Amino acid sequence: MMPRFFPRAGRLLAALGLIASASLALAAEAAFPPAGSVGLVPPPGMTPAKAFAGFEHRSGASILIAEMPAEAYGPLVEKFTPEALRATGFEAREAGMPLGVAGGEGRVLRGRQAANGLAYAKWVAVVRGGTATGLVTVQVPEAARGQVPNEAVEAALSTIAFRSPGSLADQMAALPYGVGDLAGFRPVRTLMGNALMLTDGPKDIDSDGVQPMIVVAPSLGRAAVPAGQEGAFARKALASFREIRDVTVTGEERTARDGAVVHRLRAAGVDPKSGRAVALTQTIRFDPAGYLRILGLAPADRAEALARAERVAASVTMR
Repeated sequence: MMPRFFPRAGRLLAALGLIASASLALAAEAAFPPAGSVGLVPPPGMTPAKAFAGFEHRSGASILIAEMPAEAYGPLVEKFTPEALRATGFEAREAGMPLGVAGGEGRVLRGRQAANGLAYAKWVAVVRGGTATGLVTVQVPEAARGQVPNEAVEAALSTIAFRSPGSLADQMAALPYGVGDLAGFRPVRTLMGNALMLTDGPKDIDSDGVQPMIVVAPSLGRAAVPAGQEGAFARKALASFREIRDVTVTGEERTARDGAVVHRLRAAGVDPKSGRAVALTQTIRFDPAGYLRILGLAPADRAEALARAERVAASVTMR
């Protein structure tokens, strides 16, 4: 944000900065996460992120890119309002505005959000082009606005581009971990360049919740959990899973593997949409720099799938 004094000079400098940033962006080619189909020209100083699909800056600023099927655009836009996102802590300055996207369309919300004791300037854009929908989230710590100014972010958003996605095998190869034993599950898609969804059944999208499924997801960045608090963290993570209600822990186990603490919970709950009973298993591997969470779900009458989900969890190794 420009200082309030010398407003005309401030606006002029901002305009010049925006023009310069946009010119540099147009001269460069969009960068894409490995095997990803949504990319952009990142602001100066931002480099490809190692722990997620997107870009990061030494100041703590980040651009997170999540990809979804093209048909997800309509439902996302319907919920793309300041009121809907306020529940997540995001305070938008105004309603969603059109965002120009080469060969596609998009909308963007601008505002701020507080997290972990810090205040961030934030942009959330939903875009569609080709065969994909992208959700692009930019966060810049208020203290770093001079290093990643608004004008540079706006210029980067104007360069969002699409390409043909890599194969699922390519996307899995780009994950920061490998899965050694699928145990009868089938990989469906990767999410945000670091999460993996697997299922046991013919449907890729199981809106009725009748197929057992697994989600593997590491923490974003450094998110170490203090020693001795792993169990409390695991229970809180399971209780916060909004897709299942009335969660009751039925079993708990703590082990060590390769210098990491591995905490496993078994639980039962209810699918709020169908009212059906659901069985769950959650394994979290706690390393000094972060954690890796593997969540398995199955209809209660297919609880045998949980043992196979735990085989998958035991086979996951960091790259």
